[in-house]
Amino acid sequence: MPTDVMTLRSSQISCLVLVSLLVHARASFAQQVAQAAPSTEAAQPAPAKTENQIKASELFNEARKLAQAGDYKQACPKFEQSASLNLGIGVQFNLADCWEHIGRTASAQALFQGVAASARAAGQPDRAQVAQARAEALEPRLVRLLIDVKSTDQGLVVRKNHIIVEQKAWGAATPIDAGEYVIEASAPGKKDWSTRLVLPGSASEVVSVTVPPLEAAEPVKAAAVVPKEEPAKAPPPVPAKDPKDQRRTTYAYVIGGLGIVSVGVGTFMAIKYKSKNNEAEEICPSSVNCSLSDIERHSDLISDAKTFRTGAFIGLGVGAAALITSGALFLAPSSSSSSASVRAAPFVTADGTWGAVAAGRF
Repeated sequence: MPTDVMTLRSSQISCLVLVSLLVHARASFAQQVAQAAPSTEAAQPAPAKTENQIKASELFNEARKLAQAGDYKQACPKFEQSASLNLGIGVQFNLADCWEHIGRTASAQALFQGVAASARAAGQPDRAQVAQARAEALEPRLVRLLIDVKSTDQGLVVRKNHIIVEQKAWGAATPIDAGEYVIEASAPGKKDWSTRLVLPGSASEVVSVTVPPLEAAEPVKAAAVVPKEEPAKAPPPVPAKDPKDQRRTTYAYVIGGLGIVSVGVGTFMAIKYKSKNNEAEEICPSSVNCSLSDIERHSDLISDAKTFRTGAFIGLGVGAAALITSGALFLAPSSSSSSASVRAAPFVTADGTWGAVAAGRF
């Protein structure tokens, strides 16, 4: 090989080696500079999550697990709680999907449309397209409620499940979730009106409710004036019984009882007297040829008869006197109004007659 050719190749190789060394050195220097100067991202750490964001994330994860297991009734409330703490596009989309599965098609469609609008504003066209497609797919399944108001009363208020329906919504077929609803109408001076209806879960139809003209309310009757009742008069006090009157009443009972007993004894004596006297009259009635024993027996019977007669007189006399006295004590006026005295006693005359005498002062 010629010498000049060898010298040329050696020079080219030297240049290539030099350029390679320069490039390597520049790269090493740039790497060292990059390591020495801290990056801007490292200097600005990501902001820490708030307590609401952490709780919202936990609820969202729990709801996702329930939805994946098919338990949408338990998942929907957790999605709603998560959205109330941190309203993001993702939780809104999942909540709309959950509502669709439990039959709340009107709410789900409205939320899907809201997600589509939020995604377009955030520069996420793919998300917006998916959410809009889900909203359009629910359109044939929507149930709409039309409230046709015929009443023209001033101050008319229409409510749906106790929530006021704005006047601009009257007569418009508005999408509504399935379920039971109470439609009410009220106005000053009118009777309240209400009706109840149940909307199906999924059907493309319009359910119409007509609110009729309200009837006039009945006039309020004035309250009757009830006369004030006078307090009942207390009964007059019962006067206390005089101790003297009480004693007199006691004496009347005792004397009356004694009179009854005495009359009984006197009656018994009178019967015995009659018996002994009859028996004496039957002994030797002609009083001729009477034996000594008959005479003695007759004398004994006559003596017994007289004894019983005296006892009868005394018993009946005492009894009569006692009864008269007792009656007088009962009938006598009270000692407070007048003073009274009663005396009664039996008597027997020499010829055998008897009786009782009573005297009193009233």
